Amino acid sequence: MIRSARRLPGLGPLPSRAGGKFHGFLRRVGFGLVAGFVAVSAHGDPLAQCRMLEISNRDDARDCFRGYLTDPSPALRAEAAWALGEIQVANGAFRRAAQASPNDANVRVRWGELFLSTYQVADAETLFSEALAIDADNVPAKLGLARVALGRFEARAKQIVDAVLAEAPDNIEAKLLHARLALEVGDIEAARQSLRQPLAAEDALLRLEAMALAAALDHMLGSAPSAWEAKALEIHPGYGELFETVAHFYIITRRYREAIAQLERAVEIDPQLWSAHATLGINLLRVNRFDEGRATLAKAHDGDPYNVEVVNTLRLLDSLHGWDALADDEVILRIHPDEAGALSGYVRNLVTDAVKTVGERYGFVPDYPVVVELYPRHQDFAVRTSGLPGIGVLGVAFGDVVLMDSPSARSIDEGFDWASALWHEIAHVVTLGATNNLVSRWFSEGVSVFEEWRTGPSRLQPVDAAVGAARHRAVPLAVVEAHREAEMLPVAVLDEGFIRPRHPGQIMVSYNQAGLLCEFIGEAHGQAALSRILAAYRDGMDTVDAVEAALQIPHRAVDEAFRAYLDERFAGIDPAAFAAAMQEAVDSASTGEWAVAAQAARRAIASYPNAIAEPSPYPLLARAEARQGDQSAALDALTTYWRAGGRSPAALARLADGLAEAQRPGDALAVRRSLALTTPLSIEGRMRFGDDLLAFGKPREALREYLAAKSLKPHDAADAHYRLARAYHRLNEPEDARRHVLLALEIAPRFADALSLLLEINQ
Repeated sequence: MIRSARRLPGLGPLPSRAGGKFHGFLRRVGFGLVAGFVAVSAHGDPLAQCRMLEISNRDDARDCFRGYLTDPSPALRAEAAWALGEIQVANGAFRRAAQASPNDANVRVRWGELFLSTYQVADAETLFSEALAIDADNVPAKLGLARVALGRFEARAKQIVDAVLAEAPDNIEAKLLHARLALEVGDIEAARQSLRQPLAAEDALLRLEAMALAAALDHMLGSAPSAWEAKALEIHPGYGELFETVAHFYIITRRYREAIAQLERAVEIDPQLWSAHATLGINLLRVNRFDEGRATLAKAHDGDPYNVEVVNTLRLLDSLHGWDALADDEVILRIHPDEAGALSGYVRNLVTDAVKTVGERYGFVPDYPVVVELYPRHQDFAVRTSGLPGIGVLGVAFGDVVLMDSPSARSIDEGFDWASALWHEIAHVVTLGATNNLVSRWFSEGVSVFEEWRTGPSRLQPVDAAVGAARHRAVPLAVVEAHREAEMLPVAVLDEGFIRPRHPGQIMVSYNQAGLLCEFIGEAHGQAALSRILAAYRDGMDTVDAVEAALQIPHRAVDEAFRAYLDERFAGIDPAAFAAAMQEAVDSASTGEWAVAAQAARRAIASYPNAIAEPSPYPLLARAEARQGDQSAALDALTTYWRAGGRSPAALARLADGLAEAQRPGDALAVRRSLALTTPLSIEGRMRFGDDLLAFGKPREALREYLAAKSLKPHDAADAHYRLARAYHRLNEPEDARRHVLLALEIAPRFADALSLLLEINQ
């Protein structure tokens, strides 16, 4: 049984100490950042000699640290215990040091670093803030907050570091953080400039960190191995953090196999580098090497019981016992056994259709199976995908491994269109595979969003001229407002909107902006232009070079043309008028003033024709028209909503029923298909779709729906068997038909329809 992650005792009256992953660059204990340690001595770091011994002889270093375990200074005892891995002892000593010196900001800084190194980020942030309350100019505390923000991929990390460098332009640790931040967003020149001074630092430990970043820079430029690797290992042959740092940048650029190779080197030269073991285990899982990943994580847990991500992942792996991998040549599925019968058919069809459709559009159809895992608990999905920047809440693709919430984790009413999300992730499989994972984040996301709109299961459908249709898929009104407020990022730095968003809504805006930009390129330059950009990334170009080479215009001209395109696309959309009209429509409907509600809903549609997300005026307009007796107008409103991509189950059910009553069985069947795909775990929905398929002369498809519904264990088992018997009978498979009708009668001996069917089968 996997034990729980260990935690340090509480700090007293402090906020919640929910554990979290510190996205990693804190060096192994003994190599921790020590700028704040001057608090314990006016003459510098008394333990500097011990720390330097870590480079040449770890055993001698430990003996050196042990000599300070009985020092009169509790702060020194804390540092020594921390370096020796005695975390609980270090925590208690820091507590006593803080009590003895309540006005010493640096003691709190180092205590915060201890919490940061044990993944208790909230406590660390509190202590850094307390240090700044004591000393508002404390640079180590500011850099501590910057590291917290860096680990969370927050934009304020750079703001803090820039502010420190403005006051202290020669601060080596700030320069190292600045280089790391620049390298994460692909600003190679800024990273190189920031590393010049640290690479010549007198402190060997800081110089080693600078060399690790310089090596990572070379790797990101395709120059591997880096000359800095040999230089760093010459100083410290056991410096595994070198390769752990390089791996970090491969991970955030989604090159997991390259990261694994670096992490394997890290643990080879430093077998006690537990953070590298942990990251290696997580990334082995990301490339579907489950057994190796589990074993590596177990080893990481034995060495470092404080890593919450490791503990949670091991628990998740334990919970997957009994999840058989359903494999064929094209798809490997891991689905909860209770949902496999209902979902596996739809998932396989979506994956194979998306691979073929999107792959052929971009010139890359994978010749290997795609792995898809669906999690019925969102927390399990979150554990499986933790530790990366810019991960959306819908799904994630690690190359050819796709992870998602299942339809039971969140509903369509919560904005989770699982089938479209799966299509989106398979598009990532194509763009990542086509470029050996070298594609930029914005372009891969942009293609996925664009293909979700254009070719996905909820794409725009053709409509009758009398009903009318929007030209494009809807985007959230916040995206329209971001464009009008000039808040969208230039294409050259669009990746930053995913990696270090400047405000909570920027990731959502960036997803939509990337999709819109691909839409614009496709319309203005043709599908071939998108494929040329993808090929440029495959050849190692950065965003600016890839876009300019593919479109043959400067990237700033692309930004200018894109702004003009959005001006036209968003022309006529009035967010304020939409909100006011919707409120009036809702209020009028609540009081039964249906004529007023219909008029207000029409005004809302006029101010935002593509409004299919909740709250959408189309279902409300349909209800108002129906209440006034105009069923034809109600069906028109719902049809427009459905064909524009609207997927409210209640609205689609009303539309399907209305179309059937209007003697339009073909249209009703198409809507019922959308409804079943939207809510695949609805027993009633799958049964109703099966009935419509059977009535439409499609018994094989009907059988699949009935089997899916039965796998969900319907309350009326006799009815489920009866429907299966009907489908088998239509397929002229009498033995299966007879077996199921007898099972129905065994449950309900007086079931009249089943008795009639049995007679028909026997005849």
